[in-house]
Amino acid sequence: MRTTSLINRFEPWFIVGAATIYVIRRLVEEIYRYNDMIESVQRNKVPLATLWRNLDHYSHTLNNNVPLIAGVCLFLVAWYVFHNLAFPALQEHINDRQGWFYGGAAVVLLLASALVYHYLKLHLRFMENSSGDIIGMKAYSLYRKRTVLADAIGLGIVLGTYELAYQYYQFLYRRIAQETTIHFQLVSYLLLGGISILMLTFAINGYVPQALWNFESGFGDLLLTLGLLIQVIFFQSYVYNYIIPILKKPRLSEVMLANTIGVYLLTIILANTILWGARTYFYYYNVKEMIMVCSVIVLIASVAFAYLRQALTKEKTVLQTQVSVGVAELASLRAQINPHFLFNALNSLYATALKEKGEKTADGIQKLGDMMRFMLQENNRDRIPLDKEVEYLRNYIELQRMRIDESHDIEIRVNIQEPDRAIYLAPMMLTPFVENAFKHGISLRHKSWIYITLTLDDTRLYFKVHNSRHAKPDRHDPEEDQSGVGLDNVRKRLDLIYPGRHQLDIQQSDQDYFVSLTLVYW
Repeated sequence: MRTTSLINRFEPWFIVGAATIYVIRRLVEEIYRYNDMIESVQRNKVPLATLWRNLDHYSHTLNNNVPLIAGVCLFLVAWYVFHNLAFPALQEHINDRQGWFYGGAAVVLLLASALVYHYLKLHLRFMENSSGDIIGMKAYSLYRKRTVLADAIGLGIVLGTYELAYQYYQFLYRRIAQETTIHFQLVSYLLLGGISILMLTFAINGYVPQALWNFESGFGDLLLTLGLLIQVIFFQSYVYNYIIPILKKPRLSEVMLANTIGVYLLTIILANTILWGARTYFYYYNVKEMIMVCSVIVLIASVAFAYLRQALTKEKTVLQTQVSVGVAELASLRAQINPHFLFNALNSLYATALKEKGEKTADGIQKLGDMMRFMLQENNRDRIPLDKEVEYLRNYIELQRMRIDESHDIEIRVNIQEPDRAIYLAPMMLTPFVENAFKHGISLRHKSWIYITLTLDDTRLYFKVHNSRHAKPDRHDPEEDQSGVGLDNVRKRLDLIYPGRHQLDIQQSDQDYFVSLTLVYW
């Protein structure tokens, strides 16, 4: 990350340097243009008294130099506030108040930049008679409230475009740090070099028109295109994070979906109304046609990019699942070292318990052997029959009952609906919740209970575990560091194997712990 820190250190100096080059070049060009216009007037034998009488209210320093310098300085301050204060805070947490405060400050600075420039700036042009001869010079202003607002929006689009390019570079650099592949490194350097060369070229040769949305310069069309691009990137994120998850939920909420899509459509129309208003300096000619065209472009492109992003994410999830399965298989292979020895030992203990007439002990050894066989043989598969999982669950519960003294005030209720047809699910999805209940819900000194319920319908499995909770003793528990690991693994597996097809609710208090899992198994 050393390269990133160097870029962050030198980035402000590069931006200020490029802006300084642009300002100095423009000031020099304006001086030459001003002198050339005066010489042209003198060549047409216009009396100097007439020339200066028309320019008596014009000051080249106040009406040309100061507006440009002040406007650029305010824009640079707005860039710094947005780039280094507002965007990082809002990127980390969208509801960050300080981030929104800095974002509002950046907007005010952009408005101030456009206001100062247009309010103080006076432009020069020739005065001509009916024959087309030059008879003098005239200073005029483009200051209008509409112009100030429109150009402030244009400056905001420039700011947003730079931020998108910078964030894309950061994304590529993070990929480089993770993968260290030469093609990502080459692309990131090309992007960084391209942005730098583009900015320097513009600073040396570029020209910002007197008004940003000027129709003759083509700069307004460029801003319109960039504005649409920023909208597409923003709204595809909205579709990906809010609309698609609602569509993938097992129980589709039509009201929530309608509200979310309504906000999406209204925001697109509002954004393009403002954008086209800036493009026309809020005179809104061709308003219905162009707003509709811009909105449809943003709508189609944002939905397309959101679903493309989902497809790429799904492919990445499949790869992650394959890696997780590979790791699990490796762990299983390690656990299967000489399994015949373990089963022979269990068979010997089982035979010894029967000879000594320890039927309860023999039954426990048999159940433990069945559980081990399940772990070694069934647990490596992608899907197993639900009755196999239920059988393992019952064996585990019976083993736990054997270690509990029935004289204590402990209640264990199990209500498991047997499947009437072949139902398959990923292994070990239910047992960790029961293990957690026995680990934290049983106390030999206080009243304890565990209620386990499993029911089915045509497409869903409903699994609930409700258990008591008790304060832990002060002595160190060697298993305490592992608390919650099994549940975290179940959450990750549910997200990978059943994305959008499960709902896991966990509620807890000082006295009880409740888990409810709804799983779409079809």
